[in-house]
Amino acid sequence: MNRFRRGFISGLSCLFYLLAGAGALELKESDQAIEVWSSGGELLLRYHKQESEVPEGISKIYRRSGYIHPLMTPDGRELTGDYAADHAHQHGIFFAWTSGKYAGEKIDFWNQKKEEGRVAHKRVISKLEKDGWVSFSVELSYFDQKDGGTEILREIWTVTVREVQGDRYQFDLDSRQSLVGEEPLEIEKYHYGGMAIRGNVAWLGKDACEFLTSDEDARIEGNHSRPDWVAMLGELGGKPAAVVVMGHPENFRAPQSVRIHPDKPYFCFAPMVDGKFTITPGKEFRSRYRFLISGTALDRAWVDACWKEYSAPH
Repeated sequence: MNRFRRGFISGLSCLFYLLAGAGALELKESDQAIEVWSSGGELLLRYHKQESEVPEGISKIYRRSGYIHPLMTPDGRELTGDYAADHAHQHGIFFAWTSGKYAGEKIDFWNQKKEEGRVAHKRVISKLEKDGWVSFSVELSYFDQKDGGTEILREIWTVTVREVQGDRYQFDLDSRQSLVGEEPLEIEKYHYGGMAIRGNVAWLGKDACEFLTSDEDARIEGNHSRPDWVAMLGELGGKPAAVVVMGHPENFRAPQSVRIHPDKPYFCFAPMVDGKFTITPGKEFRSRYRFLISGTALDRAWVDACWKEYSAPH
């Protein structure tokens, strides 16, 4: 892959690559969203508190809140997609379970067309602005549409964004899920589900963007493998751009299997690929991911150094 410079610099912290050109970040909240902006006046990401507008020609059953879109490069190019004509249920950066069972009934929070389960923003918990980073915590609700809206699962997202450094930045997403009632939620074996990202429509098509995993597998070979991270990269607006997602080594079944689609700009960390599991009452289900965003050709040394920092015991 000629867009991805390979190499490794042993012992260097990811912060080595984030020392020049720093600028303060700003959180902006409205009734509709929480946004993170750079000191240069560029939107970096938007978390949707309210259901977003559905494009013409897309059914309103696909409306959703509680997700991130757009995710932007530091120079203002949109990395993520939303309400894609081919998969309208894929929304920027989102978390949902497929093929579940609760209280003896099937429930799917991912495929909105089934109108079984939904995920929605519930409330803002906190916001922080510090030197070098900003953070916000929000609560999401997973509920059953079939019986009028029984809440099944609550999820806390904590999103922490570091300052933009030149043409790149990073953020962490920490998900903590807990059941509301006394029934377990069973997640059946399936070929996708979990923490997902949908790329820009410009990357639609098997040759429109590239994938690379930490094991140096491409799109096809990487599907249902168990890498530490996945990179999705290509050209946007005539210039290279990339997003890398890393799964924390303490996640359930880490390194988790990944679903990489053969011709769509989408992948997810999907622990159900390796068999069914159960989220049990009274026990928190925690998942952590780090996102690296680059507005230029991706540097393997930077990614390796960031992984070394992220995976180190703390």
